[in-house]
Amino acid sequence: MQTCFSGVWLPILTPFHHDHIDHPALAQLAQDRVAQGVAGLVAGATTGEGVLLHPCEQEAIFATLRAAVPDTPIVLGVTQFASHAAVAQARSLAALAPDGLLVTPPSYVRPSQNGMRRHFEAVAEASDLPLLIYDIPYRTGATLSLDTLQALSQDPRIAGIKACGCTVERWMQLIHATRLQVLCGDDAQNFTALCLGAHGTIAASAHVLTRWHVRLQAQIAAEQLNHARQIAVALDPLIQLLFAEPNPAPLKALLARSGECRDELRAPFAPASAGLGEALWAGYQQAQARLAEMAD
Repeated sequence: MQTCFSGVWLPILTPFHHDHIDHPALAQLAQDRVAQGVAGLVAGATTGEGVLLHPCEQEAIFATLRAAVPDTPIVLGVTQFASHAAVAQARSLAALAPDGLLVTPPSYVRPSQNGMRRHFEAVAEASDLPLLIYDIPYRTGATLSLDTLQALSQDPRIAGIKACGCTVERWMQLIHATRLQVLCGDDAQNFTALCLGAHGTIAASAHVLTRWHVRLQAQIAAEQLNHARQIAVALDPLIQLLFAEPNPAPLKALLARSGECRDELRAPFAPASAGLGEALWAGYQQAQARLAEMAD
């Protein structure tokens, strides 16, 4: 089973209504963003509040998305950190036949490089699906070394990496010294990572002004860097606002203004502050206006 991890992927949020998943809103959101050009969806991960979902809810989310966008690849997040629990979850999710799994190193315990390698190998063996490593040291407290990633990449099932918190040097190593498909997971670094050769992005901010995120990636691929840079500059102030408070609270606040979901999250998440909500709406309108000038 092969999945091409390139282009703009959307880590789709989970809409709630009175603490239940709002499946019609989820389906509409997926259909609209796929129509605007996103290459695939990641469900039940960080932006989707995956660690706060019940297993049956993750299965229901996948069913809704598969029905809504049947031709779009869907990756599911493995949210368990104990290796035996991650293996069990991966095996259960694999039975749904997604197009891959997004797997995070065990959080908080800060395992050794050998421990992390064995963790990913066990999940790959249990699921027999394409795996994306989710390297996000500022959340997990664990950093995968280049040697570990090179070793893991020898398994053809470990197909790619969603990388966050990278220096330029780290991006260069991931992109040019491993066989992994590299996806940027830090929205503010999308332009930099793509220019350095990253295969794509997994961008929460691509819920908003989606076609411009898609155009940014396409123009960099076509080496139209001046146009791509203008898009990146126009999007950046809004991206900064979308991460001014814990994701996905700002994103849900902004999408609630347009009626695409309710401003509802699961504890311990809290809704975005009123001041940020107003700033987001103003920032969205400003970005939209700047991008509209480019389209003229």
